[in-house]
Amino acid sequence: MKKVLLGSTALIAAGVLAVPAMAQSAAPGKQPQPLRLGIGGYFQAYGVYVSQPDGVGEYGENRREFDIKREAEIHFTGSVKLDNGLTVGAQVELEAETCGDQIDESYLYFEGGWGKLILGSENSAGYLMSVGPPSVDGNFDGLDPNYRIINGLGSGALNRAPEAWVTVMSGDSEKFTYISPRFAGFQVGASYTPDNSEEATAGQVRAKGGSFAGMPTNKQSSTSGAAWEDVINVGINYTNRFGPVSFAASGSYERGSLSGCTVSAACAGYDDRETWGAYAKVGFAGFEVGGGYWQDDNGLRGDNKSKAYGGGLTYGAGPFVVGASYLHSERELPGFKDDKMQRVLVGGRYTYGPGMDLRASVHWYGLESDKARPSADGDSWAFVLGTTVSF
Repeated sequence: MKKVLLGSTALIAAGVLAVPAMAQSAAPGKQPQPLRLGIGGYFQAYGVYVSQPDGVGEYGENRREFDIKREAEIHFTGSVKLDNGLTVGAQVELEAETCGDQIDESYLYFEGGWGKLILGSENSAGYLMSVGPPSVDGNFDGLDPNYRIINGLGSGALNRAPEAWVTVMSGDSEKFTYISPRFAGFQVGASYTPDNSEEATAGQVRAKGGSFAGMPTNKQSSTSGAAWEDVINVGINYTNRFGPVSFAASGSYERGSLSGCTVSAACAGYDDRETWGAYAKVGFAGFEVGGGYWQDDNGLRGDNKSKAYGGGLTYGAGPFVVGASYLHSERELPGFKDDKMQRVLVGGRYTYGPGMDLRASVHWYGLESDKARPSADGDSWAFVLGTTVSF
């Protein structure tokens, strides 16, 4: 496996080294234009009212009912097409909210008739190519929601039933990604991630980040959790129109090897990690309907899988879109009753300007967990009103 990965990395490196040579092949006497970055991004702001079980020991105990949720990023992005047809581009995404990771994603890409090569901190090919279910507000019921507003959902797939439609094993960790041209409606892609720790995170020197810290360790410290290395991700999607009917489908598979998890007792139950998913949707006369299923073994031994399935239906007319979605997710827990979560979301959005939406939705969450664990049982309701502005 190591020899295969080393060979693949060498081939990719050779391709990357060849790209600048290609870029210099501008027409004689004509100076190529440099790459310049412009500014874009988005700002989201929501008022959220949540009613959740708030008795002693319940997950809503001592929690406020109303809050303002917001998320914003500033994107520095640009591209230039050279005379030989090669497009060179870059994107850096700056978090506009204070957080531990101020830069969200940053990557360079090369694109031509042969496909697209992405180098840097960006999601995997399978993630980028996944067909999301029809969604009224993807910030709450999309493939990878921006917000978690119910406290009983905990901190994600590693200990609760998840709320996402797609897994993100490698996340924004540095990687190579290739996406092919589309042929007869089909497109394929693949990513290689050396390890699933972003620069300056687990297993790397924090003071300046991985790029300044020599080669990262493949051993976990006595206090860190598990990490996965040599992560391979493959994806495929298909899009087409059949008269007035549009159709899209996708599938993805990702696998990572457990990285040096030998010195910490906390790593004792970890193993190599696998995840896969499949999605599809159909559109006709303003309607879209679709759904999907995914599964993740969480890189743990025994019965520790997370899985989710569901679907959505939307109808759009002019600036208005209305619809509903359903998600059912489960998390196996050895020795305990499985965690389960159901979510129903009904709402709509109105486009009041270019890149500007007014959004409103009502959510119901039904949570179940083993009574022997910290409480995550009961029904919750949420009422959401907000706006998103892209620039």
